[in-house]
Amino acid sequence: MEGERTQSGWGPFGVFAVGRWRLWRLPDRFLVGYVLAVDLTALTGAAVAFHALPVPERDWRPFWILLACCVVYVEVSRSIERSRAEFLDGPHIDLNSVWMFAAALLLHPGLAAVVIAVSYAYRWLRVRHREVYRQTFSAAASIVAAYLANLVPFVPHELAIFVAALLYGLSNTALITFAVHRSRPGTRLRDALFSPSEYALEASTIALGVLLAWALVDWPPMLVLIMGVTLVLHRSTLVQQLREQADADGKTGLLNAVRWTEIATSELARGRRRGMPASVLMLDLDHFKAINDRHGHLVGDKVLLAVAAALRAEVRSADVLARFGGEEFVILLPGTNRFDAVTIAERIRHRVAALTIPVAGGEIGITISIGVAAQPRDGQTLEPLLLAADRALYVAKEAGRDRVRTMP
Repeated sequence: MEGERTQSGWGPFGVFAVGRWRLWRLPDRFLVGYVLAVDLTALTGAAVAFHALPVPERDWRPFWILLACCVVYVEVSRSIERSRAEFLDGPHIDLNSVWMFAAALLLHPGLAAVVIAVSYAYRWLRVRHREVYRQTFSAAASIVAAYLANLVPFVPHELAIFVAALLYGLSNTALITFAVHRSRPGTRLRDALFSPSEYALEASTIALGVLLAWALVDWPPMLVLIMGVTLVLHRSTLVQQLREQADADGKTGLLNAVRWTEIATSELARGRRRGMPASVLMLDLDHFKAINDRHGHLVGDKVLLAVAAALRAEVRSADVLARFGGEEFVILLPGTNRFDAVTIAERIRHRVAALTIPVAGGEIGITISIGVAAQPRDGQTLEPLLLAADRALYVAKEAGRDRVRTMP
């Protein structure tokens, strides 16, 4: 949910118009209940904490400092976010765990909830007007995670801090991931997971939160350095996203043909040095032009996105997947012989055949034809493997489509 970029459509003060939230129009009533339950848990927890636990006098100073950090950081990082908005359509870079985890470690649970809520609200007002109920849910998930981290008895010991950090990161991730999974019917739970680099970024911000908590207690001038490190991390993440976008196909988010060729060439060379096999799959959607002609290019784009998601779900992390152009896709399968490649291709073919794409007045299906080439049988380098896979794809098309073929 954090990664989706949407507009509220009715201005910054729409946050108060709860009755107009798009949440109420979601078809999955369980998801609606889940989102509301997390929101209510966060709100109730703060109310109970303020009622049952007195706020220690020592908490007020770090509370106001952390609030100031949230506001100042949003302001000084706006130029980075403007660059991201200009060149990228990907997810907003969220480094707020620096301030939020520090609040969870140091503050009364109610005050920690206020810091987290203000952090999300101010970022919403100044940086990005995403769907209000999504922003509210993200804040609530972080608040609940902070409550859980706060349950760890705080002693000056590394183990207690590590357990609190682990509990905060895992619980926040679990709450968000489950909501993302429920919001995407028909996908596997693993499809809702973020990339390893995104989890590494989250772990880095939590680690900075630990340093920030220490600085607030023992060495306040360290705050300036932590703020600078966070800005550098923010900007370096933006640079990485720009590099990834340059390598990506605009419609599907998969690798483009140029980048795939570079990676595939390198992987094949490495495999040859190690004496490992490799296979290439060339895939082509059947009758895609007819779909575009009959239903329009918007439906065609939906088909491409659905197929790309199906392919991602079937390949391994080591496999290299790309949109090769038009309705063609290509997959490099390192360490895979011809027999296993055909098995994988058949699995992909069945998964694509099970897809349904909603259109005006109903839904449509799609099938795919696949050509398989294997190293060393069909060639040692990329060019002969691609030619063999392309010829096998032609054979599959000539045999009636919706088939997997290899060269005899």
